[in-house]
Amino acid sequence: MLRCSPLLLLLTMTMMMMIVRRSLSFCIPPSFSLSHVSSRLLSTGVLAGENYEATTTKKAFPITKPPSEPFISSLKEKYDPSITYDAIIIGGGHAGCEALYAASKCARSRVLLVTQRLDTVGELSCNPSVGGIGKGHLVREIDALDGVMGRAADDGCCHFRMLNERKGTAVRGPRGQMDRDLYKKAVQKIIGERPNIDFCEGGVSDLIMEGSGGSKAVLGVVTAGGERLSGGSVVVTTGTFLGGTLMCGLERYAGGRHLRDSEEVEPPSNALSQTFRSLGFDIGRLKTGTPPRLNGDTINYDILDRQPSDPHPSGFSHVRQFRGSPLPLEGGFITCYKSATNERTHRLCLDYEHLLPRYDGDGGEGMGPRYCPSLYKKVQRFADRKSHNCFLEPEGIHTSTVYPNGLSGPYPPEIQEKIVRSMLGLEEAEILVPGYDVEYDFVNPISLTHTLECKDVAGLYLAGQICGTTGYEEAGAQGVVAGANAGRSGARRARGEQEDDEDRFVVGRDEGYIGVLVDDLVTKGVKEPYRMFTSRSEYRLTLRQDNADLRLTEKGLEYGLVVSPERIEALEARREEVKRGVDALRGFKLFVREWHEKGGEKMGGKFSDNPKRLGTKKTAEEVLKMPHVSLDEVEAIVVSGTDGFSPIETNSRDTVEATVKYSSYLRRQIAEMDSWRKSQGLVIPGDIAFDRVSFPGLKEEELVLLKKHRPSTLGDMQMIQGITPQGLLYVQQFVRRRSKERDRRRAFEPS
Repeated sequence: MLRCSPLLLLLTMTMMMMIVRRSLSFCIPPSFSLSHVSSRLLSTGVLAGENYEATTTKKAFPITKPPSEPFISSLKEKYDPSITYDAIIIGGGHAGCEALYAASKCARSRVLLVTQRLDTVGELSCNPSVGGIGKGHLVREIDALDGVMGRAADDGCCHFRMLNERKGTAVRGPRGQMDRDLYKKAVQKIIGERPNIDFCEGGVSDLIMEGSGGSKAVLGVVTAGGERLSGGSVVVTTGTFLGGTLMCGLERYAGGRHLRDSEEVEPPSNALSQTFRSLGFDIGRLKTGTPPRLNGDTINYDILDRQPSDPHPSGFSHVRQFRGSPLPLEGGFITCYKSATNERTHRLCLDYEHLLPRYDGDGGEGMGPRYCPSLYKKVQRFADRKSHNCFLEPEGIHTSTVYPNGLSGPYPPEIQEKIVRSMLGLEEAEILVPGYDVEYDFVNPISLTHTLECKDVAGLYLAGQICGTTGYEEAGAQGVVAGANAGRSGARRARGEQEDDEDRFVVGRDEGYIGVLVDDLVTKGVKEPYRMFTSRSEYRLTLRQDNADLRLTEKGLEYGLVVSPERIEALEARREEVKRGVDALRGFKLFVREWHEKGGEKMGGKFSDNPKRLGTKKTAEEVLKMPHVSLDEVEAIVVSGTDGFSPIETNSRDTVEATVKYSSYLRRQIAEMDSWRKSQGLVIPGDIAFDRVSFPGLKEEELVLLKKHRPSTLGDMQMIQGITPQGLLYVQQFVRRRSKERDRRRAFEPS
């Protein structure tokens, strides 16, 4: 049998289609195009590049879920190829939607979204949840800057929890479980209401450039259909589509992701990947994965631990909280459940490891998220653990599909079924859609500035997983920064005006987790998928989820991101309420014996044991600073002893409490950071042993990194991805203490 090359096969099929279309044009739907043929060929691997060997998806991806009602997008294709847009956004994921919305507010004219499918704009590709530890802070900051994610998350939220509720307010993280369709519908509604946004449905194959060397500039994009669209700036948010390869068992096939509950894949952006390579960018490969989806009707919930929603969910939107409005689905929230793996599960994972995919990156192992590893990686990395939690999270209020959070692993479908059915409550669970992995290209973000503009290509911005991050929230946060700057600078460039450095929208590390995220990316680069944690910030006592609006909304107003009068009104009202609360606590005084009588020993403190001190007075602010004393307890006493004092508003209580409790710690935090900045040149002696004996307070991950890299100074240590600010301070204090001890010993040595 003769074997045709992929190119010859494509040319032959194209000619045949042209002949058929000319002769039968009266019966071919007007929506049909040859791009559909090439897209399908890409998805089956016929056009995949050498690094992306592919096979058909039929064998690897059996779908047992009945077809659901198609999602009808509220967005309609409308664009003008004859004009120069202020900004063009490539990709309609979380980074793309935030970039589009931000750019539309900061631009002077029209902005354009180019994406393969309008019906997937705002899709939750993997976990149907938003927020979490560190991530929830980012969502609140996005909302403080009048972004999309916070409002959409409130509209789609069907289960809500404030994580770390028992810990300090600085590390609490709001997390909402989403109804997939309601979330996507809300995203499309928000961006669809902006009057200066246009939409183009299609892929992008190339960038229009001018200049050479270090003075290149982007002028627009070339669509997969060959159409040239001009823009003053371009934001690339390709997610997992850049050179994407999907994997299920030993099967590999080209694609950016599967359409929800479908064998059909969305084709990868291989041509655009080659564009970045030709421009000289440092390109790497990362991977991520999604678990199988289960039929909730086949799960035995009766023997599983219930995970109910918080009774009074706060949500994410500052404006909604200002209105005092409940979450739209409150009162009809779903319940999640918890199962866990066991020793049998772990044996299956190890017995069938030979059926896992071989990846392009990290010597065939693939470089996945360290903090959200596959089940196989968890079993391999933590061999002493006998179980790992698995949270069963329904994907909406009108579906029986369940997302098993913690079971990611691209084994063949029949092995995935064995693994699932080895767990409590899942003995008869039916897999509706198999889990799979995707490996994709990313650009090392060290090639970007703090505006997320490419250093060597003016007007070209990157945001999201193309920068090496993982997670919707990290992507959305980058989208706000890239979109704001693309809108502002693109408007100037489109009109031939000089750009001004003072026009740049940059969030500092001391202003927000968005600033921590961007600074980490562009100064340290990425070797593995980056995820946000509160431990990454040296200012986490001030960068709390409860005060994101007080920190960032005014800045957003200054740069044109905040355009809602109600949001400004909400900010001013909150600021006044926090001040009123703190002033009231500061101004209310009682004798220590009275605090002791009304609030017990914990309010009397150490003074209650000293009769001479019982006659002294303490303010409510001073009492609230004591350990284990809550605002509720102190406020009850203040209300009973103050005529006309009304309780602090619900949406300001956390902020008042944190402002008071952290006040003394904040002064120490500032002093520590000043000391750290002056000590970046401090030499780390080469004979220091980075082990648990010398550094009991360091994380295991940090010890591994320090052993591997052996930094010579604190400044070098700061540049290692995965080292926390707390780790830096710990090593700094250790080195200084060791140096002082050595000096003391030498002073007593005989000369």
